Amino acid sequence: MTDLLQKIIEVDKAARKRLEDAQNERAAAYAAVEAKKQDLIREEKQKAQKKTEKIGDEHKAAREKQLADVREQNKIILERMNSLYAEKKEEWISQIVDGVLSSREV
Repeated sequence: MTDLLQKIIEVDKAARKRLEDAQNERAAAYAAVEAKKQDLIREEKQKAQKKTEKIGDEHKAAREKQLADVREQNKIILERMNSLYAEKKEEWISQIVDGVLSSREV
């Protein structure tokens, strides 16, 4: 009877050991899955950050080009205004002087 009881105790110990080993393996598997999950989250955040930076850089380049175009247009307009001023300066001065002098005579 004691041999049978001893055998049952040994079988129970072995079963408990297998159960403990299985629980440890499960915990290790959960930890590995969690680590992989965190790695994937980190990688996706990095990808999103890079994509955001790329889009930001593209938009910045487009805005800088637009600004350069506007500056060029302003330069052309200013040159036209200066040219018109140089061309009409004497005429405008005469008109202003004539206007002032004619208003005094009244």
